[in-house]
Amino acid sequence: MEEALCQVLALLVLDSDGERLAVKYSAVARRELWPSVEAQVAFEKMIISKLPKLGSAKSEVDVAVIKEYTVLFQACNDVVVCAVASSTENELAVMQLVEGIFSSANNCSHATNFLSTGLSKQLVLDKLSDVLFILDEVVDDGIIMETDEEKITARIKMIDETQVSQQAQAEEVFTKATQSAKQKLLSSLMGGRG
Repeated sequence: MEEALCQVLALLVLDSDGERLAVKYSAVARRELWPSVEAQVAFEKMIISKLPKLGSAKSEVDVAVIKEYTVLFQACNDVVVCAVASSTENELAVMQLVEGIFSSANNCSHATNFLSTGLSKQLVLDKLSDVLFILDEVVDDGIIMETDEEKITARIKMIDETQVSQQAQAEEVFTKATQSAKQKLLSSLMGGRG
């Protein structure tokens, strides 16, 4: 395997009790490190026990060293998104991965509930197929394939990625045109009073 490729051993979406909501282990991790479901569940429980207690507010991505593994995680309400990597992996790349997964899952869950207070266990369970699709899209057997939240979300929603960038450009042009029209209207109204 090339040294330039960043690899994660596992992606975990867990609740605050360490119960798995959605997980994806690389083939190496399943074969050599955690070969049985029982070993995986025990490792997941150990991770939750070592992390700081969850608050209701969304946290920033944080890092913990558990056994010889680097665990990057982000939490909100009763959900923790974790990426487990070896201690030699690039933490910045893994951090971007965690942020991308978290933001994409958050966007998918908020598409139906705009009053939501953030990612929660119930929202993850309601949108489990999307969350599993996100985990599948971002890594291929542990190798990080995508970290950009907009591209991940576009794939989940089955939108062409070029359409997303074109839509953003169109919104920017519309905003500029609206601002220009507003300024012209204000200047004509102010000029008419003087």
